[in-house]
Order: sequence, then structure tokens, then C-alpha cells
Amino acid sequence: MANIPEELRNSTERILTYADIDEKRTELFLAGLDIFRRTKNQYSLAAGERRMREATAAVFFEIYLAVFKRVLKEANPDKLYQLFLRYGFMDEKLLQPEQITALYELLEQPSTDQNIGVYDLSKWLEKVYRQEKDPSINQFGKDYFDVFRELKKRGEITDKDKAAYDSDADGRLGHEIENLFKLGQRLCFGRMSGYFPILYSEVITGDLARSMVDPAKIQASLGKILEVDYSAFHREIVYNNQDRGIVRELVMKPVMPEFILIPTFGERAVMWQELTGRITASPARIALPLFTGENMDNLMIEAVARFRWEISKSMSGYSRNSTEEGSLYADYNDYLQFYKKNHELSEEARRKIKTQMDRCRSNTANMFAADYKTWINYESKGILRLNKVARSIMFKHCPFAKPIRTQLQGQPLYNPLITRFDIAMEKQAKALTARYTRLIKSGAPFDLNLMQNLQYYRA
Repeated sequence: MANIPEELRNSTERILTYADIDEKRTELFLAGLDIFRRTKNQYSLAAGERRMREATAAVFFEIYLAVFKRVLKEANPDKLYQLFLRYGFMDEKLLQPEQITALYELLEQPSTDQNIGVYDLSKWLEKVYRQEKDPSINQFGKDYFDVFRELKKRGEITDKDKAAYDSDADGRLGHEIENLFKLGQRLCFGRMSGYFPILYSEVITGDLARSMVDPAKIQASLGKILEVDYSAFHREIVYNNQDRGIVRELVMKPVMPEFILIPTFGERAVMWQELTGRITASPARIALPLFTGENMDNLMIEAVARFRWEISKSMSGYSRNSTEEGSLYADYNDYLQFYKKNHELSEEARRKIKTQMDRCRSNTANMFAADYKTWINYESKGILRLNKVARSIMFKHCPFAKPIRTQLQGQPLYNPLITRFDIAMEKQAKALTARYTRLIKSGAPFDLNLMQNLQYYRA
């Protein structure tokens, strides 16, 4: 290891000394790490090796928590600890010298741009620790405050404890590491075998710098999707402006998600939660592997598909459209539930649905995600892959942007869908124009939120 920076030598020992965790836990970690280094088949599923890996991983997160808190408290800029917290680097013996050099050079680059809602894990944890962000949900869909309610039901705490619980910085941080980081890293890694929380060479494919997920790549992939599915992140919310006499006005607003980069070399994007708490205007959270050898556009399409599904499921109780015109969640579920009796589907179409359901193990969310990928990648280009019913549902709830609608207007299978959609949007725009005219006092400037809502229906 002659080619690595001096400050990264004996990295594991230095990090463990800095973390200063229990001596027995340290010994357990070192024993497990030594076995991992010497294992010829690091993808082995042998029970003994798997248990040792799990035990070592559990201690890793204790180390991470201790190092994070101490670095934050001391404002310690040491590059070794920054590499550990940001990239999951802990042992120079697990990486090639050129990979270590690449990580070291990446550390010198500017941090992720917070203005577009992209956070590396350590920055995100800092936000949670300082109570600038609420903790995320756990594997059961419960957030930090839901856990309080569960503990209260079991009689373990009372309402008198709520203020202390809500402001418990250590508790909030522990919740986020135990759930978003610990579970999210495994999910973003995305493989049945080979998972280990420390970055190691066998999981890395290609150049680390090119594999790194950054705000520019996220923006580029999102931009491609929104050029097709322009309303992907719009949702109907209640808008009030007492000064202008606007009370409980329903408007469509774009709410962009927050992206949290998990330190792993992985192959999956995970739509972690569609809302924060019970606030309908709150952003979704999407976990992405910090490094990936996968196609970034495909990862993002999958994440947006999952978001669209979950937000429709959550918002169906709030949306005016859910009662009058159906929701994506309801319509698609009905489509799959009754496809065998749907006279609009040919026998061949029904056979294809059955095959797809078998492939997706009858998971409706997976079925929708597969159709959404087809919608974005093929149907938007006029390459017909979906059946008539699925296409109608997708167009109703995930309509194409106007340039694409214009291009497809001449296709017989699309013309009725586009014509019906354009008429409905124009009708709604006219109704809103008349309504807003009555809401706005003479001479008062037009409200920006109402203007944006009107522009949405004119798009």
C-alpha cells in the first residue's frame, strides 16, 4: 500500500480508536473483519460466514454513530473520518490503491448541492440531529413520532415525555441510522449476496469517479423523465391566503423529492417514503447508492414509478379527483383485479397480463412499475407496447407533456386519449379563470400560486 496517502494507513485502527466504543464490541468487529478479509469467496452464503458478517455489520453502525457524533462535536476535518462517513471507507486493505486514490480525490471536490435537495448521508444525518429534518420511516412505515405513539400505547411512556422525546437529538439520530442507513444501505446495494457495510473492491465495477451519483446526474435523469411525464411530482394541495380572501383553494403544485446518497456501491434506487409525516405538501425521500454501475436513467424511472404509486395511494383520501375521476392507485388495481372479465381486452392481452403478473408475483406495485417503464421508454415514442386499458390508465394519470402529445396526435390509438385530455384540461382552465376572477379584488396582483395552478391546466 505504498501508493496511498500516509493519513489513510492503519485506517481501521485509527477509526476504532477515535470511535472509542466498548472493548468487547471492538474485538468482535476486528475478528469479523479479519475473517472477511481472508474469505476466499466474499459472496459466500454459508451460515457461519453469514452470521459473522451480520455481527460485524451491527458493530459497524455503532462505530459510525460514535464517529459521526464526535466529528460533528469537534468539527473535525480529518480526511480519514470524512472518507469513512461519506463513502463507507474504513479499511485500506479492502480496496485497490487506485480506488483509494479515487476516493481521496473525490473528497476534494465540492460537496453535494443542497439547493436541489441532494444530501450525502453524513449531511442528511446532521440535518436530522440538529432537528432541521424529521427522521425517516422505518421498515414498518413508522416514523420517529409514530414510534412515540406506539410506545405510549404500550404504556412505556406518557404524554409528559413527549417534549423530551421530540427534542432528543441522540434518539433522532439513532432512529435514522438504525432505519434509513442500516436498512437503506442493504436495499440500495440490491443483491442477495455480497453485502457488507464497508466499501470493498469486489463490489466495485469500473471507475469510482464515473460511478459516483451526484446532483448533476440526478438532475439530468429527472429532466428526461419530466420531459415525458411532466406532472410526476405535482400533487393537489389546499392553499390559503387570508390577505387575499383565498380560503381552502385546491391547487396543483410540484413538490420535488429529496435524495439521500447512501454510502455503498449498489444497483437500486429506493423510494423510501412519499410524504414526511402527514403533511400532504411535504417532499418524498428517495435513497440512492452513492456509487453505481447501473444506468442512472433506469434507476430514476424505477424510483419515480414507485413514488407515483405510493403518492397516489396516500393522496387518494385528499384528492378531489379520487372521488370524481378515480385515482391511479384505484384504477390500476381495478384493472388488474377484473382484467379477466374486461371486454376491452383481447385474449392475447389477457394472457400477457397473466404472464406479467406471474413474473411480478402478483405484486401490483411491481406491475405498475413495469408498465411505467414501458410508458416512459417506449409509448412516449409512439412504440406501442401496452394494451388499450393500461394505456388509457397511464395517459389519464401520467399524461405526456404537450410536445409529445402533439407528436402522437396523428396516431389512431392515441388521438382519442389526447383529444379527451386536452378538452378536459381546457375546460378546467376556463372554470379556474372564472373562479379566480371572482377571488381577486379589483386592482390586486394575481396570486402566484393561482397563476401556477392555471398554467398547469394550460400545459
